[in-house]
Amino acid sequence: MNKMISKVVCVGAGLIGAGWAAHFMRAGLDVTVYHRSAEREEYLRESLERAMPSLQELGLAPGASPARIRFTTDLEEALEGSQFVQESATEDVNAKTGLIAQIDALTPVDAVIASSSSGFLATDLRREARHGERIIIGHPFNPPYLVPLVEVAGGDVAAQAIATATQFYQKTGCEVVELKREIDGYIGNRIQFAVFREILYLLSQGVADLEAIDRAIVAGPAIRWAVMGPSSVFYLGARDPSLYQEFVDLLAHEMESGYTAPATFTPDKALMNAYADEVCRGIGANGQDDLIALRDEGVAKIRVLLDSLRKHKACAH
Repeated sequence: MNKMISKVVCVGAGLIGAGWAAHFMRAGLDVTVYHRSAEREEYLRESLERAMPSLQELGLAPGASPARIRFTTDLEEALEGSQFVQESATEDVNAKTGLIAQIDALTPVDAVIASSSSGFLATDLRREARHGERIIIGHPFNPPYLVPLVEVAGGDVAAQAIATATQFYQKTGCEVVELKREIDGYIGNRIQFAVFREILYLLSQGVADLEAIDRAIVAGPAIRWAVMGPSSVFYLGARDPSLYQEFVDLLAHEMESGYTAPATFTPDKALMNAYADEVCRGIGANGQDDLIALRDEGVAKIRVLLDSLRKHKACAH
């Protein structure tokens, strides 16, 4: 499987599939997008048009153009001669398993098949396929053209496919994290849900409204997290590195003292309804367009700035 990959097939033209198509296009690749519904092509083209300012901000590879994205409703045609397949179909484990088996049967044996699953295990997704060793998880964050993280998993049976996918994703500009072993939800989603659970707890206790909670994250920890992870941030919280174990012990004490939602807290249906209602009435009162524009422009500029800082630091060394 160690070869130059220049042709990618995106199976699924929904939110994630269209985002992947934009990402691979920015990297200068030929992209075929498959979806069983012909109406999805209009959504795909509109998504690409909306993404273009951010793609240009991040920088287009030589030859990158929306014209290199081809749409088809014929799966066999889409997969012919494919080198890398990114599956982004509906989040239903049985439907995905059947689709991946179909993809496996139609795809050249030296191609990698990566699923954009948001939480399923590759072990389950490959159970009906003949060539399970080339079926892995390639989990992006939404939207894939903007957020660089890709979590790669698949177990020892797929070691070669994982190595090939990791190299390929990195060449297209992704930040790849390989899981040492499979776990439901992977890394990023599990951490997001831990934060989400705490948000729900704060809301249930009447501590603040959701807009205030969002601002507390954006203007506080999220700024540092954009530069370094929580463990790095915590390490800098000790005034002296030799005292870090004492600092960690303090963190453990604070967690035991009530700095997080109690282990017994489980959000009920009423709370989830209240949460959704407040988001729609407050944060989402004016729809998604302005928020998408803010997200895309802001994240693209942050990525460009961070890349510049890292390059400057590398040159300094």
